[in-house]
Amino acid sequence: MKISIILFTSFLVFNITIATTVQNYKTIKVENKIWMAENFDAEVPGSWCYDNNPENCKKYGRLYTYEAALKNCPKGWHLPSDQEWTELINFLGGEDVAGKVLKMDGKSGFNAILGGSRIPMGSFGLIGTYGCFWTSTKYDKAHAWYRYITDQNDYIIRTYFTVSYGFSVRYVKD
Repeated sequence: MKISIILFTSFLVFNITIATTVQNYKTIKVENKIWMAENFDAEVPGSWCYDNNPENCKKYGRLYTYEAALKNCPKGWHLPSDQEWTELINFLGGEDVAGKVLKMDGKSGFNAILGGSRIPMGSFGLIGTYGCFWTSTKYDKAHAWYRYITDQNDYIIRTYFTVSYGFSVRYVKD
């Protein structure tokens, strides 16, 4: 099933195609890239359900360390680079508005779920208020770039963090 959606926001026009995948993950096509339209949820070492509660995985997907996210891509998919995230954000109007467009109610089909995070000591936080998404791009040996969206504004923020944190993952089709 394919559904084409054209969004008119201010003076920007977005043409996005929504489809479903063989692996039962919803996808969204933005320009020439196919992104997962839901947070990944495969149990692998280095991944957790928020608060270690399996019910949270059903809604929010799992939280992955950088290495777990990088090494456990489904066949035919990859962890998006910092550049791929930048291209997506620019296509959707830039950092000041893309967060709103990407959120569940943003009508883009991306459905960014604010799944919180996990710190290396094992604590969880920020569910429902922050959605943090790894990129494949390292900042240095101990840090990697990621993007985050909050429930407080329309922005999507680019920054880096320690690779042992647990963040959500969206993969891009090869």
